[in-house]
Amino acid sequence: MIELFFPRKHAALCLKSAFFGFFAHTGFVRGLNEIGFKPSVVTGSSSGAMIGALYATGIDMAEVETMVLGLRKSDFWEGNSFTQLGRLIRKGIKGYSGVLTGKATRKLLYPYLGNKKFSDLPMRLGIAVSNLTKSKRELITEGNVLDAVMASIAFPFLYEIQKLNDDEFLDGGIGDGEPIKELILDPSIDRIIIHQINNNRPLSQNLIKRAFDASAQIIETESEDLKSLLAIEKGKKLIRLETSTPYLSPKDFSQGKFALAEGRGTAYRNKDEILNQNALPTFPFPF
Repeated sequence: MIELFFPRKHAALCLKSAFFGFFAHTGFVRGLNEIGFKPSVVTGSSSGAMIGALYATGIDMAEVETMVLGLRKSDFWEGNSFTQLGRLIRKGIKGYSGVLTGKATRKLLYPYLGNKKFSDLPMRLGIAVSNLTKSKRELITEGNVLDAVMASIAFPFLYEIQKLNDDEFLDGGIGDGEPIKELILDPSIDRIIIHQINNNRPLSQNLIKRAFDASAQIIETESEDLKSLLAIEKGKKLIRLETSTPYLSPKDFSQGKFALAEGRGTAYRNKDEILNQNALPTFPFPF
């Protein structure tokens, strides 16, 4: 009795960008741990990059849950209206690019990510960023993890443009909210679990803002369709799972615990599909 040898295939995880989506992503990843799912690689964009990086360090997700549920605006907000105005005056209109420098956020994440490099992590990690200097989307897989996270979460006008190795960066979700291209092209991966969040963001009363949001959604939908076609061509299975959450904003995190619980529930409700338990079993081949 001789078993046929097939190269071992692995599953990957992608945490999509979402405005203040770190609550739901945290719950989802904790749920994945509890149902016994462990990917070989994780990619993330924006809030997904933040939680994906923490997950890739091997930290207990219960600790991450405690951290995000304890977040207050004062933990990442810098100064007040007077200091913000002072910074605007010092930098001038041409040099001012965002309300927050990111220093407080970096300080918040430092105890968990510190000076870790991608090569130090027990799990492969990719972080999507929008490189403004090169006018391209990039997936960072080496160097300082915290620097990459800060570049990926720099939401336009909220955070200043971040600098890394002489290049300027903004939120990864601008260029690619669902960084799975490299995963699809990786021959060692056969399944990609994608967690996306519907944060029920209220429809803006401003016509220009509504047009901008709709345009971004159109681009995202078209990009997803093209990735799905590429996945079919490469024989990869994409499992897109969505968590619907209450709306969260910098001013109100009170619904964060519910968003986290919903993310955790998404993992449990889709356990069989995530663990591939409905796949056909393989058997030894007799000669």
